[in-house]
Formats: sequence, structure tokens, C-alpha cells
Amino acid sequence: MTKIQRKILMMSLIIIMIMGAFWTAISYINQKSIYEYNNILERYLLLNNVSTTSQASLAKLSQYISSPSSSRQESYENQRARLMKSKEKLNKLKNQSNSIALTDYIFMLDSQIEAMDTTIMMHKLDKRQNSSDAYDEALQISKFIDETTLLLFKKELTNQKQFYESMIEVTNHLRSLGLWILGIVLIISIAFSYWFSKGITRSIYLLTQGAKEVAAGNFDHPIKVSSNDEISFLAKTFDRMRENIKELVAEIKEKAKLEKEIKEYQLLLKESELKRLHNQINPHFLFNTLNTLSKKAYLEDAFETSDLISTVANLLRYNLRSVDENMTLRDELDLVKEYLTILKARFSSRISYNFEIEETCLETQVPAFFLQPIVENAFKYGVEPYEEGGSIVVRALRKGNEIHVSVQDEGGGMSDEIKDQVLSDIPMDSIQSKSTGIGLRNVVQRLRLFTNRQDVMEIAAGKKGTVILIKFPANERSEDLEAAHYGR
Repeated sequence: MTKIQRKILMMSLIIIMIMGAFWTAISYINQKSIYEYNNILERYLLLNNVSTTSQASLAKLSQYISSPSSSRQESYENQRARLMKSKEKLNKLKNQSNSIALTDYIFMLDSQIEAMDTTIMMHKLDKRQNSSDAYDEALQISKFIDETTLLLFKKELTNQKQFYESMIEVTNHLRSLGLWILGIVLIISIAFSYWFSKGITRSIYLLTQGAKEVAAGNFDHPIKVSSNDEISFLAKTFDRMRENIKELVAEIKEKAKLEKEIKEYQLLLKESELKRLHNQINPHFLFNTLNTLSKKAYLEDAFETSDLISTVANLLRYNLRSVDENMTLRDELDLVKEYLTILKARFSSRISYNFEIEETCLETQVPAFFLQPIVENAFKYGVEPYEEGGSIVVRALRKGNEIHVSVQDEGGGMSDEIKDQVLSDIPMDSIQSKSTGIGLRNVVQRLRLFTNRQDVMEIAAGKKGTVILIKFPANERSEDLEAAHYGR
């Protein structure tokens, strides 16, 4: 059963209860009146029956005296017995107003019965005169009984007058009460109908207004219906649908923004691919490297020079790969090792490096050219500015379901301003990045697109150096991993 149905049923039950209470009161008063009417009628009938039985007893007595027989004697005795029973019932009619008169009335009946018994006894003793005198006395008493009966009738009518008046007053009150109850029921029905219809129409109005707002594209207007029925449930459901549509629209906008950024970034990659990615080693670096190679070829035998030239060739060959390709962490570490080998040949003891690599990390898929710019940044700001040089440590560790790759240097650290610029999600064209090579900012963006997460890089910078940490999901290409050796 719905809540609206329960409200209507409750209203109907209230009206039925009011009408039922009124009907019960009327029925009770009516039954009481009928009882009183029956009681009054019984009193009148009893008095009339006593008077009639008194006369009938004398008639039967006269018949028996004039012509004695067993049947007439029996008929007389039956009539006398009825008179005795009627006399006994008279005690129930006593009240404060007729107590004395009714006592005298009963005494006269006793006297009549005694006189009739004397008449029978004298008749049996063959005392005719005494019998006749006793009969005359009984006849005279019967006349007194008739007169007293009329007097009692008058007193009964006088006593019942107040009852009649009270019944008339009660009837008038019942009529007024019925009109009042009818008016109250009518007012309650009208008030309930108004309240019920107002609650429904107001709820429907609020729901309609909310639907119009949603249709107009305004999803920030909540729908609040205070009623506690099915319409309120419908409004809450519609409001949840509005919230879902709002979230869906926001999600679509976010996806559109992300797609726009991806397209912009892809354009950026295409524009800078030949200028930056294929020329990771700038001309100055190439010149210095080649100068170093010529000096070494002059001062040393050809074996070490051959290795150095091979290293440069490998580095150039790796840089000719597309930046859109995914590599293994092993390939990226090989590239960094070649790069650091060239730097070691160029700066000799001023630079030292070390690799701390777990074998389980080597087959992890990573974006191409993500690690070399970070190592280049560590060399530029952590080794090159210092006369005594410095060291670079590259680590790759597995932690749970993630691969952590870090590059640590011993330089003077990184300012908070540059750190915020590197880790910010603001479009690249709206900030002035100070990173070297393609820049750490470019690396962060590519890593975020590759991993589909924002927290891909952490930078811990202090007075004793900088640690740049990169986090990847552990997505090895093969479970059969081969060991690789990395040293100084």
C-alpha cells in the first residue's frame, strides 16, 4: 500500500470513527428511552391488571356463591391466585412519590382478599347473612381499589412528565449534536482535501521546475520535496539523476579537455621530434666529444678510441628511434650507460656514476627517452658546475606493484619555484620552464600520459643534492628475465 493510499484510508477511518461514535451515542440513548417507555407501560398495565383482576375475582366469587360447584370454585381460586401475583408485583412500582399511596393500595387488596375468603368460609358454614356482609365489604373495597388505581395513574403521569420533558430535551440536543458533527466532518474533509491536494500539487510543481532547469542545462539547481510519499521518492530519484547527469557532463568536459591536451602534446612532439629528440646531444657536446676523441687518438693507442667511437655510434643510433615507441627499462639504462661513458671519457675523474638495478625491473615497459634527460639534468646541475666534480647514482627497485627509478646527484639542489614548474599540471605554453634538453617538464607530461596518473615524479632537493624519483606500474614484458651487469 502506498503512502498516498494510507493517507486517504486514514482520513476515511477518522470520518467513520466520528460517525460511528455518534451512531453509538444515539443508539444508547434510544435504547435507554425504549427501556424507560417499556417500564412505564408495564407500570400502567400492572395497575390496570390489578384493578381488572380485582373485579373479576368478585365476579367469580358471586357466581360460586349463587350456584356452588367445583368448577366455579376452581375458577374463583385461579382468579384469586392471579390477584395475589399482581399484588406481589406492585412492590416493584414503589418510589418516593407513591410509596404511601401504593402501600395503602396493597393493604386494600389484602383486605379484599380477606373479605372474599371470609365470604367463602361463612358460605360453607351456611351463615348466609355473614357471608353476604363479607361479600358486600369485598365489593366496597374493590370500588376503593378502582378509585385508588385512577389516583395512582395520575401520579404516574405526573412523575413521568419530567421524563418526557428530559427525553424531548435530549432529542433536541441530539439534533443539534448531529448538525455539529456533520459540520465538523465537512470541515475536516475540506481541510484534508485542501492539505492533501496542496501537498501533491506543490510537489509536482517543484518537480516540474526542476525538470525545466535540467532541460535548460542547469544542473546546479537541487530538487527538494518535503512530503513523505511516492512523489517525494520520485523527486529524490530525479535529483539523483540530475547529479549523475551533472557528473557525466563534467566527465565529458574533462575528457574533452584531456583529449585537447593530448592533441596539443602530440603536435608538440611532432614539432620538436627532429629538433630536440633526434638531437639529444647538442653540437657543443658533439664538438667537445670529437675533440676528446682526436686527442685520445693522438695520445693513446686505437683500442680505447675505438670503444669510445662505438659508444657514440650506439648513442646516436638510439636517438634516431621514434619517441612514440615504448622501450624496456633495460634499453633505457643501456642508453644512459652509453651517455655516461662518453661523459666519463670527457671529464675523467670529475664524474663518477653507479647503477643499482634489480633484475626484476629490467623488462618493464617505459616511454622512450625518459631517463637520459633526467641524467643530463643531474650532470649539468650536480657535477659540471663544481671543480671537484661529483657522482650520479641511478637506481631501479621494485616496491609492491610499482617500479621506482631514481637519479641522484650531489649538487646544490633545486629551487621550489623550478620544482613547482616541473610538477605542475598547467599547460607547457603558459609557464617558463628552465629545464635542460627537452626539459624535465616535457618528461613529466609524457610520463603522465604513459601511466595515466598524475603522481609519476617526486623531487627531493636539498643542500647535498637532488633525487628525482619516477614510478611505473610493474608491467614486465617477459617473466624470463636475464641478468645485466652495471658498474662504474
